[in-house]
Amino acid sequence: MIVERWTFPVKPGQGEEVVKVLAEELEWHPDIKGQRYRVYRPMFGPQDVVVVEWEFRDLEQQEAAWATWRGKRGTPGYFDRWYTLTERGGQREVWVLAASR
Repeated sequence: MIVERWTFPVKPGQGEEVVKVLAEELEWHPDIKGQRYRVYRPMFGPQDVVVVEWEFRDLEQQEAAWATWRGKRGTPGYFDRWYTLTERGGQREVWVLAASR
């Protein structure tokens, strides 16, 4: 299993709206629907970020899901909305599960 983790810088006061937009998109998208994901808001620490993690079986599943998402008709409109809520930048990480209990 791999975990893809994105950290998004959020414009001031837009954290809740970013979470809402992400949840709507993640629940709707057929290649992500049923895929395990988590959206985090900070309790302590920097308040201007939102973190999302997705679990994938392997890199092939991850790449296929994102390729399909990028090709869907509504994706450009999603980014128009997204960029009004977030700052440019952020961080993308892909982790391999090494141990679990």
